[in-house]
Amino acid sequence: MREIEFTNTKEKVILKFFDRTSDIFKDLVGKKCFFVCDANVLSSHPSMASWLDKSKAIKILLDQPEAQKNLESYKKIIEALKKHNFTRKDYLIGLGGGATTDLAGFVAATYMRGMRFIQIPTSLLGQVDASVGGKTAINFEGIKNFVGSFYNPEQIIINTEFLSSLNEQEFLNGLAEVIKHAIISSEESLNEIFDEKSAIVSREPETLSQIIDNSIAVKESIVSEDFNETGKRKFLNFGHTFAHGIEYANRMQPILHGHAVVIGMLMASTYSEHKGMLDAADLEKIKQVIGSFNYDFSNINLDVETIVEGMKSDKKNQSEKITLILLKGIGNPVLHEEENIKNLTNFIRDFTENFEK
Repeated sequence: MREIEFTNTKEKVILKFFDRTSDIFKDLVGKKCFFVCDANVLSSHPSMASWLDKSKAIKILLDQPEAQKNLESYKKIIEALKKHNFTRKDYLIGLGGGATTDLAGFVAATYMRGMRFIQIPTSLLGQVDASVGGKTAINFEGIKNFVGSFYNPEQIIINTEFLSSLNEQEFLNGLAEVIKHAIISSEESLNEIFDEKSAIVSREPETLSQIIDNSIAVKESIVSEDFNETGKRKFLNFGHTFAHGIEYANRMQPILHGHAVVIGMLMASTYSEHKGMLDAADLEKIKQVIGSFNYDFSNINLDVETIVEGMKSDKKNQSEKITLILLKGIGNPVLHEEENIKNLTNFIRDFTENFEK
């Protein structure tokens, strides 16, 4: 086990890397803990399920975490915490992917105005993005992460063994955020992902640990400067305004977040080139890296009007403008307030008509 300590605000966050899942719970012995768990993770890791049963820890299982990341689940967990007399000094632990840790974090942030919180992200998306940076949220009326807060966990526990049980598309779901961090960081970082493609796809532990380290380092360096997202942290939303519109268009049959982000990054990069901000060579490089991975977009609805409707409700927007993160180059993201919604809509229409699923 190794530790990395960083500070997003005045709070200290400890990042723990474990080589074996069997070691994860040792530090929790003797502590009063409430677990919010992805049921699918426990099914894939029976030793963890056995430990939880033997420990008699209180737990709530989520069969479909993204669909259950809502007010109903929030209320259910709050009621259970109250029923079992949990206090602010006890531990709430989120065990699962990004949706699970988002929900658990929002409960921890608001129960008695904040209780102790540990994240154990089990997906690549959770390990490189959702668990880092203190964002917690639930979905509301089809809008992703519409209700939430900023709240740091005391610890984030990382173990790459969890990633071996993910199917291909779930793994690529998280890789989208790794690619995003590379694009907004440097061309060198993006080239490294392309060069290590075979090792990444085959999930070699050393390579995964390295790309997770690198990705977390990019996000942490930005978050440490702007925890409450008033400036530079908005760069982490590269591709996400388009992505949230895509997710809104697919709200009746939810899609993987990372897949929406990948399309969103392609849209944002292409729009940057369309507006004369990004060189054609940089756009082609981004397309090459993304295209080298086997993303399945076949079931994603790209209805233009609905995408734009979803983008208009994005929480980053100011007045009637749509806030986008665009590129002046790889490693050079910029904030852009789009006033001409008609032109943006026409661009999205052209993009979707030419997009190969």
